[in-house]
Amino acid sequence: MSLLRKSALGPGRAVNCRSCGKKVAAHWTGVFAAIPAFLGGFILMKSGSLPLGIAAVMGGILLMAAIHTYLVPLVRFDA
Repeated sequence: MSLLRKSALGPGRAVNCRSCGKKVAAHWTGVFAAIPAFLGGFILMKSGSLPLGIAAVMGGILLMAAIHTYLVPLVRFDA
């Protein structure tokens, strides 16, 4: 599975595995991968500097993508 395809998965969105053909989804703990992006948004709102706030949001989004792609496991989807 490509990294882009995995990054689009979530606990409620499943796709067929190319190896076994069964449905897989991201583990529910993947929702916590969004914390860095939310913190970046918080910094943007509280910061007096727009460039610093934008950098915090972008950094948070990149960190969120890395966590979701490399640390959140795929699980069998039973729905």
